Amino acid sequence: MEAMTKVIPLQDALICENACLAGFRRFTLSYVMRHFRFLAKTSLFLLVTFVFAPSYFLILLLLYPWRLSIGPGLIKFYSKICLAIYRVKIDKVKHFRFFKKKKKGVLIVSNHSSFLDIFVLSSLFGAVFVSKAEVMSYPVIGQIAWLAGCIFFDRSSRKERIKVLKAAARDCAGRVIAVFPQGTTGRITDRLPFHRGIFKTLELNPEIAILPVTLRYREDEEIAWSGGPLKENAARVGGQESIRLKVSIHHPITAGEQERRTASEVCRIAEEAVRRDLENEYLMI
Repeated sequence: MEAMTKVIPLQDALICENACLAGFRRFTLSYVMRHFRFLAKTSLFLLVTFVFAPSYFLILLLLYPWRLSIGPGLIKFYSKICLAIYRVKIDKVKHFRFFKKKKKGVLIVSNHSSFLDIFVLSSLFGAVFVSKAEVMSYPVIGQIAWLAGCIFFDRSSRKERIKVLKAAARDCAGRVIAVFPQGTTGRITDRLPFHRGIFKTLELNPEIAILPVTLRYREDEEIAWSGGPLKENAARVGGQESIRLKVSIHHPITAGEQERRTASEVCRIAEEAVRRDLENEYLMI
């Protein structure tokens, strides 16, 4: 009996040790694979960007009078390649007919989770963006974005905010412009509110339509940028084996339907529409 009492704890210890070693190997392999995927995807993304950027810049510069017409198409093509690099698959686009009815004169308002959002909206809608002024200073990329028709503004300046509202209302008449009213990225659970400012464009130009769009990622918790360095978020995004999302397009908001509503009320209507599909569980079809 004494011999047995000595053997049993030793066997348990060996089993525990083997389980720990197996777990450590799985963790190490998983870490190595994620790091490898990140390096491979980032290298390919940078290569594609450095190849496309100079040619895009020259095309838009040489064809300057037509840059606003051809720019969104060029960025749309580039965005599709970037989504392929990061292995992003759009499982479903809900109610695309709402966009097809207008095509031009559309201001897209969407939730903002990741830098991938830009590629998704551009690839689907051929949209250009309202962006912070710092992007304009990025070498080559900033100039291409400006040539393609992106609108830049200084968020700290009230005068700039008014200026960008007028520019968005004016330029949106013949194009598709996208903006993230939350003003920053975050997870679904962060429940970041929409800011009402951009919704005043409907008052400035009654001819445009505001189109609320929901971007619902299956891997939201892993890829959403909710603070911290961009490099860490890029590593999490690049380390994913694949990324899946659903895009929901909601009923357009027009001046005719909302003529008696304030910008705050229109903002609330758009935010509620976008948030409704965010809070649903991600189900595979």
